[in-house]
Amino acid sequence: FAAQKPHCSLPHTCRCSWQMAPVVKTLGVLVVLVAVLFKALAPSPLGEVVPVNLSGRTFVITGATSGLGSWHAEQLAAWNASLVLPVRDVKRGEALAERLSKTYPGAPRAVVVDMDLNSLDSVRGFAEKYKGPVDVLVHNAATLGSGQVRRTKDGFEECFQINYLSTFLLTSLLVDRIEQSSAGRVVHVSAKAHDWANISLDAMRSEKMLGPDFPDRQGMMGNLAGSYADSKLAQILFSSALNRRLKGNAVSLSLHPAITQTELLRDVKSSAIFSFLKENVMMKVGQAVGFMQTKEDAPKTQIHVSTHPALQEAGGGGCES
Repeated sequence: FAAQKPHCSLPHTCRCSWQMAPVVKTLGVLVVLVAVLFKALAPSPLGEVVPVNLSGRTFVITGATSGLGSWHAEQLAAWNASLVLPVRDVKRGEALAERLSKTYPGAPRAVVVDMDLNSLDSVRGFAEKYKGPVDVLVHNAATLGSGQVRRTKDGFEECFQINYLSTFLLTSLLVDRIEQSSAGRVVHVSAKAHDWANISLDAMRSEKMLGPDFPDRQGMMGNLAGSYADSKLAQILFSSALNRRLKGNAVSLSLHPAITQTELLRDVKSSAIFSFLKENVMMKVGQAVGFMQTKEDAPKTQIHVSTHPALQEAGGGGCES
């Protein structure tokens, strides 16, 4: 005789709930395990940054209209720094300058100048338009990249140019002014992702990219381990080499910023389910266990590296959140 399934007199919705119970339980266990793992790996909570009177010091900071750059600029303004903001979107830059001026009336109004890292000519144009002093240059702007071979106006792979070549060029154009400062400083906001880099000198020359295999290094976070990682390693190497060559009291430093939600992830293509989980589960769990940082904590490392007087003796090094 054929075996018969046991009869269930429960309503259909109840049977579905009963059948889903093991799945829900498993998901709950996984969330707990991930939270424990994050807690074990997460850095200790960041302390408070040391306030510094920045009156009379001029900071050029890229990518200041959103995310870490915006939060960084706000703190510098609070400490009376003179800000110069090279921006791709002048309208957004002026809106930020107006907001900072109203919030911190004691600080000089920020100077906004158009500059697009996607164009080397635009970078040169900024250096010609802005003729003032530079005490600290903060390379904060970056693109995660699409994960595909996407070219800039100059024909280079996008991460290679935006995150590295334009950074190199801007530094070269402003280095004389930085060296004239009594405490000149170049700050590269890099990333721990540099551990996954795979740079090829031949590819740099022949293909105008850092690592030709980067499309094969895509993952859940898109191009994080691809050309983005390559560009961040190049940035760190440049920072170290630059520090050995800077004259006077100028130094160069690189840092791994906070893990937080910014517009850097705008190029990551993900399913609706993954996006929902990221926004409603991963981000919240990450912040709860200290793996991801809040808006208040996120910019502290780059604020510290760009302002603390003691780091004038630590050129060439790298800092982490």
